[in-house]
Amino acid sequence: MKEKQIKIEPADIERLAGIYPDMNEAQLEEIALGEKMGLGFSSYADASLSAEEMKAKREELDDKRHRAVTAFECRYFYGAMKYLDLFMSTREALFESLILEKNGISYKDIERWASSDGQLQGKMNKLYDNLTKDKLVCDIFEDGAKRLPEKYAEIVRGIKVEETPFATAVSFPLTMTADVYKTFGKGAFDTNEKVNVTPETRFIIKNKLASYSETYFSVALNSDEFSIAIAAQPNRSATKSDADLAVAIIDSTHIWYDNAAKYIDVTPFTKGLRS
Repeated sequence: MKEKQIKIEPADIERLAGIYPDMNEAQLEEIALGEKMGLGFSSYADASLSAEEMKAKREELDDKRHRAVTAFECRYFYGAMKYLDLFMSTREALFESLILEKNGISYKDIERWASSDGQLQGKMNKLYDNLTKDKLVCDIFEDGAKRLPEKYAEIVRGIKVEETPFATAVSFPLTMTADVYKTFGKGAFDTNEKVNVTPETRFIIKNKLASYSETYFSVALNSDEFSIAIAAQPNRSATKSDADLAVAIIDSTHIWYDNAAKYIDVTPFTKGLRS
């Protein structure tokens, strides 16, 4: 919480002076601030520390709590950034955005937003707008007549899937250095940075020995110049049927989003996944 929002009363200083008789008024003000902020001020309630040193420790404690509360609220926030959530952890992106907010936000802000309808989603929408402001979004998923640019369609046609008794793996016809982002299971995800990807690189999308092996997944290869992702998703039709396989591509000017079934047989990817 910002200091200017906290009012220290003379009675606060008088009371604390009785507890810490060896401290001057500036030191006692730092103790009072920590107390009103709900911090563990006892960790810096030391007369040997200057008021400036106390302030630094108080701000460090507040920053740690800010990060902890923000991480907790983001962990249980299920908002999404359409298209971009195939390429990055929505929760991590929101966390970083809130932590780095230039105008400054407090842990109290995070708690208030989390308990208010739509507040965190509003922050997510703002982040999405910032990340896509220089891109033209082309969602042609449901347009049977439109296709990806041929250079990208060729890549999608080259995606291969391999099934073994224990797993299903996918490979891309690309040679690049990429950050690999995968989602799997119930809300699980991981990121591997600076991976040297070749057409022989196999990414496991289903492990038959794992719990919840028959579940939706996504795999994204991210680089500054070009990114591609595939994702098994619930079918958009009103009736229950096999899942869809979406493909998304980001280049310097566009975000493309399409149905991979236009280019390849998606059955091996979506088999066992029902909408």
